Amino acid sequence: VDESPMGDADEAPQKELVTNLTLDILQIVKVSQSQHGLRHGDHARYRQYCTRRLARLYKANRMSHGRGRYQKRTLEVSMVDNEAFLLIPLMMSERAWSYAMELKRDAGNEPRKRAHMIRRLKKATVHATELVNLCGQVGSARTALEAEAYSSYIFGCYLSEQERDWDRALAKFMRARKAFEQLARVGGPDQAEVCRERLEELEPSLRYCTYKRGNEGSPVAGSMDEKDMAALKGDGGEDDERLKAVLAEESGRASGAVTTSWRGYDIPIRNGKVRECLANVAVQLAKIESPLIMATDRALAIFDKVFMLYSDARQHLRDDIAEASSGAQSDSTSRLTDLKLADRAIAVMLIEQTIQRNKFLVDSANAKLAGEIRLAKGEKATRPEDIVHLLSASLRSYEELIESGPEVLRGMDGAERVEEELRVECMTAQKMLSSDRAAALGKVHSSAGSHVDAAILFNRSAEHAAGVSEAAAARARVNRIGAIKSGIDTLLADRKGLRSGLEDVSLEGPTSSESRFLMESLDEYKPAVLGKGASKVHIMPIPNRMESLAVRPIVLDVAGDEIVYPTLTHRSAKKGSTLRNLFSWKK
Repeated sequence: VDESPMGDADEAPQKELVTNLTLDILQIVKVSQSQHGLRHGDHARYRQYCTRRLARLYKANRMSHGRGRYQKRTLEVSMVDNEAFLLIPLMMSERAWSYAMELKRDAGNEPRKRAHMIRRLKKATVHATELVNLCGQVGSARTALEAEAYSSYIFGCYLSEQERDWDRALAKFMRARKAFEQLARVGGPDQAEVCRERLEELEPSLRYCTYKRGNEGSPVAGSMDEKDMAALKGDGGEDDERLKAVLAEESGRASGAVTTSWRGYDIPIRNGKVRECLANVAVQLAKIESPLIMATDRALAIFDKVFMLYSDARQHLRDDIAEASSGAQSDSTSRLTDLKLADRAIAVMLIEQTIQRNKFLVDSANAKLAGEIRLAKGEKATRPEDIVHLLSASLRSYEELIESGPEVLRGMDGAERVEEELRVECMTAQKMLSSDRAAALGKVHSSAGSHVDAAILFNRSAEHAAGVSEAAAARARVNRIGAIKSGIDTLLADRKGLRSGLEDVSLEGPTSSESRFLMESLDEYKPAVLGKGASKVHIMPIPNRMESLAVRPIVLDVAGDEIVYPTLTHRSAKKGSTLRNLFSWKK
């Protein structure tokens, strides 16, 4: 029996290669150069940036180079499964090119530095060629064309600095120019602007190579391949075929709307600007890290960019909706339906990211209160009241999500099941937030000395947490609830711990033995009569305590009607006539 390793390798199934990977090479190069030093001509800073980004790419793609001593590892086509692998040769080429430009600036008349510069440019051409090979096998037609344009430009720079083969340098620059012109035709306005800038950079090199070629004689055919000869002669048969492939790819992409996903459903996005906004949102959200690592100000700046991108995307959709409502196009009805669906979906995504922003702020505030994060110099201290406001805002956002979420899935297959899952998830999250808010309110009242209110709120927080546990256990079939239920036990223990220290708090108020005052013990000498506060002397209660006073009795005189009083008529004066009374004065 043959047990050789070669036999096992033949029997092992080969990994299927991915295809149609898309990478905006020119746009990435432009943004990287403008943001990391080349706007001011600082090639050293840009080279350091390329080195750091390469280290991150190696770590993200799990391409280690051994421990201790460096072990070279070649990037094979079978290893490429996403666009991040294509960035590795691109960044290596950019790093070598920036190092060469730095040496060119400092070389002067020193031949050693100039030779070093040429070697760095040659290294850049090697990595650019590797990028072309990878994009040609796993990339889309447009990505392959961008890689060809970039590689031709790097090759032209190397050959022009070498000052030996001006014909080949001119051919490389002409190939790059034609590729840039083709990309400007098939791309959007942003790519057309990038290609226009590249074409402006190429013009001086093309004129200089043409001048040097005319002075030094005719081209040497043996030093150029067929593509270079065709570019030098102006023949573009293969380039025209490649342009047709790119145009076909772009037209197919435009006719069939690119989709974005929400809750497992594809939402068609017809507008290219909206797709660009959503792609930038994904890039920004990838920068968010744990609150223990990331500064709050930086996270808030990223979330602000995300909200602005969502707002821009919705504005583009509103413009398209207004255009489609006019009925100018034949497919305006179906297009209008897709646009309204995309607008509702992006509105719901905005609500979800608002919830994530508030969650980040709550976690950061809790970490600061617990002492896990040190406050920066001049930073305002976090208060439990801030957490209460954030949790209340999250509760309102979940209410909006419950109302707006089903609107996105209306009319789709299986929408009822997803709506039920969304409703259960939001209600469970609301109960957890209510538990957290009650606990935060309890801390507020506890710090203010209202221990009775704090005990009641901690008890309510534990009740909400128990309700979350019961709801999650009853609906274990919902996938998202399982992730929420994992932290229920810890939440319950935390709430019980908050409540345990206030079990013996009386709801009838403080007793009279809690504090004594100097006015109550004037006949006794004591240096200080300490009450509730350990460092305060209580002289007299203000306001004064209320004392009970004896009241006058209430007499009901109900026996007066039963008493027989004696007659006094004999004591009354006798009455006479008026005339007699007038002349009785002489008596």
